[in-house]
Amino acid sequence: MRVAVMGSGGIGGFYGGQLAAAGEDVTFIARGAHLDAIRRNGLQVNSVAGDFHVRPKATADPAMIGPVELVLFCVKGYDTETAAERIRPLVGSDTAVLCLQNGVDNEETLARILGTPRVVGGVVHILSTISAPGIISQVAGPRTLKCGEMDGGLSPRVTRIADAFVRAGVRAEASANILVDLWEKFLFICAQGGV
Repeated sequence: MRVAVMGSGGIGGFYGGQLAAAGEDVTFIARGAHLDAIRRNGLQVNSVAGDFHVRPKATADPAMIGPVELVLFCVKGYDTETAAERIRPLVGSDTAVLCLQNGVDNEETLARILGTPRVVGGVVHILSTISAPGIISQVAGPRTLKCGEMDGGLSPRVTRIADAFVRAGVRAEASANILVDLWEKFLFICAQGGV
């Protein structure tokens, strides 16, 4: 599967790194010192489940990649609109944009900019961050991933996406009701944030 990772921090770096380590064709979109380090030394992922190192392609410019089958959309919520506009060159007729952001309305923003059929909802449970340029540290969380169609039900594409993550060693599953999953995580985050 041809994959681009928009937002190569703790979430994108970890899950994109897993796909790259499993042999998928992954290109990371990053910037600054993080991009320089990935280009120079590769991406090092230090995880409670075991460390690994990959030497993926990396760029600051999505237009250099062209259309892909899957975009992992992992930017911070405040960058959603700007990043969605930037990934237009990645989106072809069969591209799925898997939103792995926290919150319950990012998918609506992506659908408005890129078109509803492109957007797949996603939920991850993980604590992971950039600890230094080119280095991702995953320190807690079950490292799970769920993906699903925004209008519910299972589809061949979400099953294929989930299967790619499973092959990469991720505890992933296709969800028949991703909206419920998104709201459950949102309520969890609200409670934890309050504490």
